Amino acid sequence: MFSFLKKFFQPKQAKPRLILPSHPQPQPTPRPAAASQAPATSPKAKEEWAKQAAQKISPDADPEALCGIEPGMTREQISAQLAILYRRHNRAASSLEPSLRDEAELMLEVIASMRQKHLS
Repeated sequence: MFSFLKKFFQPKQAKPRLILPSHPQPQPTPRPAAASQAPATSPKAKEEWAKQAAQKISPDADPEALCGIEPGMTREQISAQLAILYRRHNRAASSLEPSLRDEAELMLEVIASMRQKHLS
């Protein structure tokens, strides 16, 4: 009885995993200490994001060009392109930055008009 309980309560040994040669062994990533943790984004990345966010949409630009719709695109390709743009600009519409929010609202209106034109 004691031998059974001894086996039962012993920690289980990990079985070796089969690793294919085409799949390298996962390496543990070193975790930085909390005090020396680097910021999530670098200042250069923030500058690049601010530059992209500050770009204004030209009011006289062609709506198809704004949405990236080309004449040879199929209905499915247009639908996929508009879905990607909608997701991107719908998230930006709730931004706290007024210029980004205004640009997103304008783009959502353009996307809606392109959906009516090309998909209805």
